[in-house]
Amino acid sequence: MNSSSMSLTLSVRVPATSANLGPGFDCLGLALQLYNSFTITLDRPFAIHVTGESADSLPKTADNVVMRSLRGALAAAGVALDDLPSFALHLDNQIPVSSGLGSSASAIVGGLVLANGLLARFVPKSVLTRERLLELATEMEGHPDNVAPALCGGGVLAFHDRAGLRTAAVPIPDSLRFVAATPDFALSTEMARRVLPDAYRRADAIENVAQCARLMLALAKPDLDLLRGGIVDTFHEPYRKRLVPGADEVERAAIAAGAYAVTLSGAGPTLLAWCKPEVATAVADEMTLAWRNVGIPCRALVLKPVYGETLPQWGMEENDAIPVNEV
Repeated sequence: MNSSSMSLTLSVRVPATSANLGPGFDCLGLALQLYNSFTITLDRPFAIHVTGESADSLPKTADNVVMRSLRGALAAAGVALDDLPSFALHLDNQIPVSSGLGSSASAIVGGLVLANGLLARFVPKSVLTRERLLELATEMEGHPDNVAPALCGGGVLAFHDRAGLRTAAVPIPDSLRFVAATPDFALSTEMARRVLPDAYRRADAIENVAQCARLMLALAKPDLDLLRGGIVDTFHEPYRKRLVPGADEVERAAIAAGAYAVTLSGAGPTLLAWCKPEVATAVADEMTLAWRNVGIPCRALVLKPVYGETLPQWGMEENDAIPVNEV
């Protein structure tokens, strides 16, 4: 194949994330081995093609979240989209939408990192720092617990101090596997936010502090047996689980199959079981069966943590490799 039949591409692959991790409400998150991929093919008429999860329902216009995020990053760098070459965008989604696995965060981070890749090639003096990308992602998402691990990889604690928004890596032992059990219904983050109280009792706040310290200690030592008995949360799980039919039965099934603990992934409805590798498959099977026993189809995935920053990659592709839908 001669060079004239190839097009320049820019790609980014963004991991799924599980936010909160029980008591770390809006500040803890974890990147998991499930991805959405975003590819720009340069010098093509603008178009968006979507494959995978929710391919038929996601917008294929400039209002797509990836495009909004990309334009936001360019604007923050003082660069207009019209100043760059035209392109077609291909989204391949493996993260289910409205599931509590960070699909919106992946779209936001994907757009920001794509924009930074374009800046690096065409306007290198305007490239944004990772810290600035995280600030932009947090502004767009509203909180950092999903976007921080999607951008930085691994386990992440996000917090504010006099220096602004900062992150710190949370150690995730190699001996942990995570079973993400996703029932066949969506739960919007907006709805899950509405059920939360405006204020909490002092006793509940104290308990949440203790549980978060317990979680950090279990991961840092590591001593995963400290997780047994359930990672108790008082800030969001008691309220959100009421929106997830079968959640208690599924959690009990996971624990009986050998899981250390089960947390609500983000706002739900996905439940995340924390397991030894040798019991993870059995835990996935039992969680799936428990949900089916209450009449809800479910799929369960055994996932490893993902490490490393999300970065753009340049490549070449055949001109007709990506079909597009003209807008």
